[in-house]
Amino acid sequence: MSEQANSGETTKTSNPARSAILYVLLGLMVVALIYDYRVARPAVSADYDKVAEASMEANRVANDFLTNTEVRELLGKEPTETFDDGPETVEVYHYTGGLIIKPHKLYTVYRKSGDELMFSRHSKFAYDESQSVGPTESVIITAEDSASEDAIYDSEEGGGTPAASSGDSGSGPQSSSAGSDSGSSGSAGGGDSGSSTPPGAEPPDLSALEAEADEAEAKDE
Repeated sequence: MSEQANSGETTKTSNPARSAILYVLLGLMVVALIYDYRVARPAVSADYDKVAEASMEANRVANDFLTNTEVRELLGKEPTETFDDGPETVEVYHYTGGLIIKPHKLYTVYRKSGDELMFSRHSKFAYDESQSVGPTESVIITAEDSASEDAIYDSEEGGGTPAASSGDSGSGPQSSSAGSDSGSSGSAGGGDSGSSTPPGAEPPDLSALEAEADEAEAKDE
């Protein structure tokens, strides 16, 4: 009986201690979570915005760019690790998070420019590999595509389809030439009807006709 009573008392005394330990751990987790979302993450986002603004300021000046040394001075810290991603160099900055064993990270990516590293892009919390943000495949435009685009553009400017515009341009010279032919034939016909001289005959001598008229007037007088 005495042994059972002693074991019961030991269980009662150990249960409050265990509960206290669990409450302490739960409180620490809540504090770590608050620190992570209220302090750690905003710190990473603030430094991310600082680098973005500094890059924009540097790009406003001709032949100027943001270097990795300037980024270090701007953030006031050195990168924790560095690695290469193809032609790019990546510097990683660590920020203590709610979980000490899992820090938050800020990635700054650079490309070689002479003897310096030129800032190219950056990311926070997760790294974007160069293949995922690289340029898309180039599109080759052939001569046929260019000609068809020019025809469509000309048709839109002229207010008609490419076939209609080509037909109109072809009929224009024909109608004008037909009009010129009819005009020339009309003028030729008018000249033939107004002239008393038959085709191929020589015109009369006007001086001889005037002399004969003068002689006739002299005889009448």
